[in-house]
Amino acid sequence: MTNGAEFYLGSSTPSGFFSLFDELYDPYGGWRVFIIKGGPGAGKSRMMNSVAAKCEENGLVPERIWCSADPRSLDAIIFDSVKACVVDGTPPHTLEPRFPGAVETIVNLGEFWDTERLYADRDDIIRLTTENASMHRRSARFLEAAQSLKNDICRIALQYTDAEKLERYASRLAARKFGSPKGKIGTEKRRLLGAVTPTGIDFKATTVEHMCDDITVIEDDYGAASHLLTGLVRGYALGNGLDVISCICPMNTCGTPEHLLIPEIGFALLTSNFRHPLDFKGASRIRASRFTDNAVMREHKSRISFCRRTEGELIDEAAVSLANALDIHDRLERYYIDAMNFKRVQVTGDSIAGLILSLPRG
Repeated sequence: MTNGAEFYLGSSTPSGFFSLFDELYDPYGGWRVFIIKGGPGAGKSRMMNSVAAKCEENGLVPERIWCSADPRSLDAIIFDSVKACVVDGTPPHTLEPRFPGAVETIVNLGEFWDTERLYADRDDIIRLTTENASMHRRSARFLEAAQSLKNDICRIALQYTDAEKLERYASRLAARKFGSPKGKIGTEKRRLLGAVTPTGIDFKATTVEHMCDDITVIEDDYGAASHLLTGLVRGYALGNGLDVISCICPMNTCGTPEHLLIPEIGFALLTSNFRHPLDFKGASRIRASRFTDNAVMREHKSRISFCRRTEGELIDEAAVSLANALDIHDRLERYYIDAMNFKRVQVTGDSIAGLILSLPRG
């Protein structure tokens, strides 16, 4: 994967928090992994920013994984070229070592806080932690309701979508973009280009521009044609021996990818809709309506308009709940910030950066 990319590996979804953190690295692939443990405000993101900066100064640029609950904070940094990563292993994306010491090293920031001070503030810490969790559950309920309406629109559109026409188009697109099969099956990484955050749905457009210069955007407000097309193109790419980054939709984590990135040929297939319209200079555009019986769809105009409007309002309310959760989290952090010895955190971060920089570069 190209260095310098930015993604999410987790997001609030209709079924709660969705995590890809267990796909962060291959435990059998010779990786060196540092799993950070500690409370909110203990310096996990601060440490990762410091490690990333020191490594970048020495020509080793990480892939950055951001926190969807607080997009100001890092959840992980990944150095593919040396097979190393540093990751926040605390809830909701709890990560435990599979091969302790041999692959993963636990970095316990709890060694650097004043336990007695935190114990004295336990009532406030427990209350704020409970309130934060409640706000996240509230957000998930709004997203669950929004997903129901989104699925309703998609079901209508699927009835009037020409799957055979889509298959023919996908085949032509693959032949034009992917060339001849390479005699092997490609590999797949899963990421999130977008996530539900306290400010709404965030999309890492700069990652697409960083990785790909051949961008195709399918404009689909119904979600049916794009769902089928990305699934078909993904299959063709893997079958042709290309390595694919499949980007999951936070509103439909069990479906086909919402976006596809194929960095080795610089190609991206992206889905644009009314919730997150995408506009990339020079991008090719596909209108999903070309695969849909639009005359029949117009008969459902009133129902679709209601679902779309209400879905948007529900997602907005979910974001408000996440914003409230972030405010509570910021207040909770203060207790830990005041109890931390950040000089010791910094020394530990410097040590980790030194270890990563000492690894042989692939």
